Amino acid sequence: MGATDMRLTSVRTDAAMSEDALLAQARAMVPTLIERSTRTTLERRVPDETIAEFHRAGFFRVLQPKRFGGSQLDFLVFARLVRELAHGCASSAWVYAVIAELGWVMALFPDKAQQEVWGNDPLALGCAAVDPAGKAKVVPGGYILSGRWPFVSGSDHAQWVFLTAPSEDANGSVVRQFLVQRSEISFLDDWYVLGLVGTGSRSVVAQDVFVPTHRTITQTELLDGTAPGVSLYPDAPTYRSPRRLLTSFSISPVLVGLADRALELAMGSLRKRARAGASPELDAVRLRVAEATAEVETASLILDSTLAQSVSKLAAGEKITEGDILRNRMRGAHMAQMARSAIARLGTVGGSGWVFDANPQQLIYRDAMTGATHRAMSFEIHGASYVTSLLEAQS
Repeated sequence: MGATDMRLTSVRTDAAMSEDALLAQARAMVPTLIERSTRTTLERRVPDETIAEFHRAGFFRVLQPKRFGGSQLDFLVFARLVRELAHGCASSAWVYAVIAELGWVMALFPDKAQQEVWGNDPLALGCAAVDPAGKAKVVPGGYILSGRWPFVSGSDHAQWVFLTAPSEDANGSVVRQFLVQRSEISFLDDWYVLGLVGTGSRSVVAQDVFVPTHRTITQTELLDGTAPGVSLYPDAPTYRSPRRLLTSFSISPVLVGLADRALELAMGSLRKRARAGASPELDAVRLRVAEATAEVETASLILDSTLAQSVSKLAAGEKITEGDILRNRMRGAHMAQMARSAIARLGTVGGSGWVFDANPQQLIYRDAMTGATHRAMSFEIHGASYVTSLLEAQS
């Protein structure tokens, strides 16, 4: 059975999936994801079976519009689902996060583009390169796009690719977002890395690809929540959200989920050592686990409380300020830092055995350290930006 056939088998088509039902399905998948994690790393891609199971569970529909069969749930549900899946496999959770978030992003394009993406295939998926690269040239009816974009996670499973490029429009230089069909571009097999190996985050290359006008929006429209598609969904607060308010909590929950699992493994190791009898270093190990526990719990609290606050504010139609955005980005980066720190502490609880490739703590460590290099998780950047905004507001 091919990948397309597998994902179309017994797929959920209702838009009434509850958070509890989604999370229960994710928890039930964790043992299978753990079992497949070695294969995911060796093959450097998330297995087609995993993607098919995500489809059948309705995971990819969480942020997709209801009019195309999606659940159109809030961002907190999505983030909790990412964290839960990371208990099993970080690469699978990361790919899920990137692809499922595109359910929101592709809903921001004009209706004609959305019909082109989902009209004949409501299960169509997208992946993204959000940093500007390449160039776009204005031509009659659209743009000619060329360039190379790195770090395109989920490239093995998407039918559409979201690319970002500068363009010289009628009003001057502007950064634009483009939706491009997978068949129009190529991927470079250049993803040889320390961790998150299975994300398939390869570089994409476009060479003189024509993109019609209806498949492009400006980056400003995307970031401000004012893109053409927003008007189609007055009942969807997430779609009208300034993008940066929420995106600090899209892939970063992967690190929180990894920290959850690292803590679970460390506690199991500690119980075994305690049953074997006291040792001189056991108190020091307990303290290390306690410190890590505090960090994991802090990370979880930041995730849940910040997103609950943001979701509530969006639902109430309250104005989102630049201060709200910068605070969220600072908190998201701090959350990731707490999770990363906890994972580093917990890796050594079981002794030197964690250096072996077969030890799950080593894979957790490598995945976390790789994920934490993402710009969205840099506390140095986002902490400094937030404090600068406070100082400017007081001057």
